Amino acid sequence: MNDRVKSATRVLDLLELFSAATEPMGVTEVARKMDIPKSSAQALLLTLTGRGYLLRDEAGYLLPLELRGGWVGGLRTRLLGIAAPILASMSQESRESAFIGSLTGEGKIQYLAKAVSPNEVRYDASLEHPRLIHCTSMGLAIMAHSLEHDLARWLQPKHLIKVTAHTQTDPALIRQSLAKIRQQGYAEVMDANVEGASGVSAPIFGPNGRVIGALNLGAPTWRYEQGRRMLIKIVCREAASISRILAGDDIQTEDSRKE
Repeated sequence: MNDRVKSATRVLDLLELFSAATEPMGVTEVARKMDIPKSSAQALLLTLTGRGYLLRDEAGYLLPLELRGGWVGGLRTRLLGIAAPILASMSQESRESAFIGSLTGEGKIQYLAKAVSPNEVRYDASLEHPRLIHCTSMGLAIMAHSLEHDLARWLQPKHLIKVTAHTQTDPALIRQSLAKIRQQGYAEVMDANVEGASGVSAPIFGPNGRVIGALNLGAPTWRYEQGRRMLIKIVCREAASISRILAGDDIQTEDSRKE
């Protein structure tokens, strides 16, 4: 077996190990169970954490919520497959840019796919780098349905960087906004991550009912304010549709989604 195949096998072995785990594991435990040096185990863990396939907290490493309970690549791959035509439809209907994203292992928001607005003046964002969780509508939508121990970690003052003049960095005020978001079913940000850009996001839930990502529509702030009600309606409708599909309900037709 050559080195490349061996490395790939180790990555798959590690993901399968965590897929069956019920508790976080540290470097020493992983190295023992895989029968590899601790240095190799640590390198694998850090790599997968950086790519969002593992989370790390005080107790050790574990799979993100959307990857637990089955083959690790299945749910995310299915999510993106379901989302692709919906993103395109959302962008055409709203004339704004549609995005889908999820949490990385470091508690940031990674945009996974997008359909960019057909307007010449539009909001666009790279899929290459993650965003801070507290200043994006996707991040707020996900946080509003997350566990308390995760919120406590994400809302530590050292993580709450003021990206723009409109970024909220007070943990107590963010918690107040999360309660409202949870009740109304969507999150909005106005110029909080990028000056001149605003957006709305709604949570996406996996088969187990836990939040696994968020759907977003983003636009230049002046145009977002004009079309706000329509954008909220579209993003909430389509996020709910994706959640129903993931739960095993029948896929809705295009006409039924627009009713």
